[in-house]
Parts: sequence; structure tokens; C-alpha cells
Amino acid sequence: AAGTLTRYPPMPDDWRAGPRFAVIGGSGVTVAGEERFSVETPFGPAVNVSFLDAGRKVLFLNRHLCTHVDESTGEVRYAPPHELNYRAMVWCLHACGVKKVVALSSTGSLHPETIPVGSVVMPDDYYMVKPEAMTFWPHPAIGTFEADKEKGQVGRIHFAPAIKEDEDWMKFRAEVQAMVHPVLASPAGEQLRMSKGQTRATWPCVGHAEEAIEEHPCVYVNTIGPRFETRAEIRAYRGLGGSVVGMTCAYEWTLCSELFIPYALLSVVDNACNGLSTHPGGALQEYLDHKHHIGALTTAVVHAIVKGLVTQELPAPAA
Repeated sequence: AAGTLTRYPPMPDDWRAGPRFAVIGGSGVTVAGEERFSVETPFGPAVNVSFLDAGRKVLFLNRHLCTHVDESTGEVRYAPPHELNYRAMVWCLHACGVKKVVALSSTGSLHPETIPVGSVVMPDDYYMVKPEAMTFWPHPAIGTFEADKEKGQVGRIHFAPAIKEDEDWMKFRAEVQAMVHPVLASPAGEQLRMSKGQTRATWPCVGHAEEAIEEHPCVYVNTIGPRFETRAEIRAYRGLGGSVVGMTCAYEWTLCSELFIPYALLSVVDNACNGLSTHPGGALQEYLDHKHHIGALTTAVVHAIVKGLVTQELPAPAA
């Protein structure tokens, strides 16, 4: 514990005051701020928390490197998807005044003929293979059908996620769509592949973000991990209308939505799913071979997002 506090001291209280944005990265994201902090939550600690801008307006968490610490060294250690403490991670964002989240994920394509390896998509819905309860309930700050502000509640458990009637989420998706456009002109963007229907004007959606949700849905299938999926599972997910497969983001998306935090997801496609890959080594080797390019691409995406977020205005915290 002492080693952990040395490497990741508690974030100063005055630094935690929001409002601000957050970027969540994963296995393909190599960026991070210089100073690393810890934040205690009712659900466990979040560590390795940093900021991506000098004004501390954009907080960063790597989902695999923020909730588990090697007790012998005090250093954060890798946590695979099934081991992540999603509640601690998302509550940390709330405790630090985060009002909007952009997440990046590494995914496999369920339709490599139309969503090729090397492309980026913006899912507008998700399917949980094992739809287990993911909630902050029964924390007293969480209500049932609404958040009672008089009781200090900040979230509710009964809601429908990823719906076009959620105006804040829909607007934020469109804003993120515009923020990442400069990536197309960057060196990393030169190797980017387009999914069917994407254009340089609409990337990473097919059409405008506000239209794509109905006309060109993109579904993130959340599997359990840590293993890759079987060929039979992939056939089933294709039949269910899935677009890409990952192991983490539906949990984050659900918890952020419970707290009224708009969550915009960008999925980088680094392999075709099991049984669909034409790579000589199969889906897993294809993923490993693309990690370098994916790292360069996600770095460019994060830089574009941070540049866009720091120019946005957020309402001042309530007195």
C-alpha cells in the first residue's frame, strides 16, 4: 500500500473538481499523462489516473491498467477483461467531475468484407453475450427510475441505454465524429481503411452520427473473455446483427449511462473474428501483427480528441 501511494499519490482534492471530460483507452492505446494519481471509490481504488492536457480538463484511464496493483511492487498490473473493476473505474470518473466520456476499444470484425481490418467504427448500440447486472446499486446516490437530487442522487438503475431520444448522447456522438476528422490527414490515417459506406466526410460513421443510429446501425458485441471467441459463437453473433466484437465496453457504457454520462465509443478493428480471418496465422495472430499500426492510429485519434475536447465548454458545477 505504501508503494502504491508513492507511485500513485491521491489526486489533490482541488484537482478533482470538475467539470471535465475523460478518455478511456485499452490494449491498443499507448498514451498517458506524465503525473499518475489514485482515487479511492466506494468500489475500490482506481490508480494510474492521469491528465492529457495542461489545464487538467481531460482525464485519462487505461481500462487494463487502473484497478489492479501488484502488492509486491506497488506497480499497477495488467488486468484482463474479466478481471476489471468497472465500478471503481467509472465511479472514479464521476468523483473527478467527468461529464462526458470518449472510449477507444480494440475489436474484431464480424463482417470483414464490409468492416475491414484497419478500419474504425463508432458503435451506436451493444449486445451483451452474458447480460449480467452491472450497476452501482444499492449505493445511496443511485435511484430507481430517476435520480432524486434532494437525496443527493446522481444516477438511476432503470433506463434504456443507447437511444436516439437521449439528446445529450446523440449530440456528443456527432461532436466526437467531427473531432476525429483531422486523423484522416495524419500519417497514421494514410493506412486507415474505410468500412462500406464510410466517406472522408462521415468517418467513422456511415452517414452523419445522428442518422447512422437508425439507417446504418453499428452493434458492439460484448463477450466475456479473456479467450477469443469460437467459430460457432462468431456465427451466432453475426446472425444476431453484431458488427464488431470486444470484451469490455458494454460494461463501461452501462455504468456511464446509469450516471447520465454520455459515452461515445470508437472501435478500432484489428482482426477479423475467428473463422472469418484470411490471415495465415488466424484471428489471434492477425491481432498481434496489427498492434503496432493500431498503436499509431489510436495515438493520433486520442490527440485529435483531446484537442477537440479542450475547446468545448461544460456547465459550471452547481453551487
